[in-house]
Amino acid sequence: MKRHSVSVALFSILSLAMLLTPNILSISTFCATSEETTLTFKTIDAINIDGDVSKDQVQNKIYWNPHSTGLTNASDWNVTFKNEVQILLRTRTGEAGHVATGAWWTTSFKSNTKLPLYTSKPIKLMANFRVNVVTVRYEADNEWLRIALACAIQRSDGSVAYTEMDFWDSPNTLKHPSGNLKFGGNTVYRGGDVVEYKIDQAIIGEWISYSLDLTQYINRAWSLRSGDVLESVYVVIETMGAAVEVKVKVDDLWITRLG
Repeated sequence: MKRHSVSVALFSILSLAMLLTPNILSISTFCATSEETTLTFKTIDAINIDGDVSKDQVQNKIYWNPHSTGLTNASDWNVTFKNEVQILLRTRTGEAGHVATGAWWTTSFKSNTKLPLYTSKPIKLMANFRVNVVTVRYEADNEWLRIALACAIQRSDGSVAYTEMDFWDSPNTLKHPSGNLKFGGNTVYRGGDVVEYKIDQAIIGEWISYSLDLTQYINRAWSLRSGDVLESVYVVIETMGAAVEVKVKVDDLWITRLG
């Protein structure tokens, strides 16, 4: 895909944020309606360094911090960088875990610090990105498979909580009893330190652009309070149970702060 300059991207983001209800800009029957008062923001800043995958291979890998959690050697996964990010995951039956890549405060945030989410002056954190779910294969009936944008926040008491916004889910994922999809809501899962929302069901093989109001989703999930800070924003493929094969491409992941 063609590279866009950061300045043009930020101007576009600001224009959208000023003109549209800032929840999700893609066409989606799952999006939530914003009920918050419209605010005018005078500044907009990109908080991450390499959203457009414009560095060399070594730098891209540092800034995007690809890693897996929970998977064993029975699974194959890799994350590659060539003008865009490509995530590939293949598992065997019985594997459970995830592959993630994105922006962390330790490697990707310009400030090299966790970002306050609750301030005396209103701010808004947005995540804008493009994604292409290229391939999804899985054994039916027993799978938990989802692809999402997720963010981690450190709470004022030191604990960490996760808010996840799914843009592709397998059927079993959407049947979790803690969700409210069958009643017309958009909560896929709520439990422990995770709240998971449904924002879309991406069409396989097509690039889709999203603009998500992270502040709104996090506040809805956890009721923001003084001392809460953002640690990371990343794309994640999570699987449990059945064998799966997934390929996802990501580009132009910019986390911006409006204030």
